[in-house]
Amino acid sequence: MKPYSLLILLYLAKTLAVVPDHRDLDKPILKVSTRNYNKQIIIEALQDVANKVTLSPSNLSRFQSWTIESERTCIENSNIKYFLRTIKLTDKIFEASECRTNTNPNFQSILQPSPNIHNLLLRNPDPVDSQLITNLMDHFGHYEQFKDYKFNDFNNLNYDLQCVIDYQELMQVGFKETIIEVTLERKVEVDETCQFKRLNPQFPGFSYDHVPVHLPVNGTFYCHKGKSKTCNRAIAEYKNSRYKLIDS
Repeated sequence: MKPYSLLILLYLAKTLAVVPDHRDLDKPILKVSTRNYNKQIIIEALQDVANKVTLSPSNLSRFQSWTIESERTCIENSNIKYFLRTIKLTDKIFEASECRTNTNPNFQSILQPSPNIHNLLLRNPDPVDSQLITNLMDHFGHYEQFKDYKFNDFNNLNYDLQCVIDYQELMQVGFKETIIEVTLERKVEVDETCQFKRLNPQFPGFSYDHVPVHLPVNGTFYCHKGKSKTCNRAIAEYKNSRYKLIDS
């Protein structure tokens, strides 16, 4: 099995785009603080903001330890808020097996999805991302456009798919996952005790950026024949193949 460092290959846009309710735009989907999450999340966010706004690189060393009392107050009184901005339905394509070729002219070989590969593809160990996904799924339960969609509907995946490989052909199993792609605005609100104005007198007290969140809906495995970004003859597996008689 090849490493899955390049799992996400392609986005295929669909026609459905949803405009968030204007009442949702100013209401945070999630608020992160030291009261409900590890303080390291806040520290890293503050460090990122400091790196962005500082006018002197020599000031950056101050935001490495966070040990004195004023810095503890800074961390505890700062927070991160996530606001809903855009929503669309789209597909995401993954590789779901090794790249394989058939070097036996007398038989066809068979390739199937790697066992339980969808669990590897869909796992998300980040606690903030996981909570964002949970909150968004609950939130979209009130959207008329999504009333017919069931999230995480992966109980009946076609793991019995058999891709038939003829002599010298290349084959790889793909996984097309349907997702709701959400763009969130992340607002880091920096407490005055952090004294970021010493880094930059024009600092307004907060920093914005945008983060994508993918809500899994369902998916299907399919056979991809031929060369691709993750499958070519230089890397194709051929040992330990499963064979069948050539179809007449």
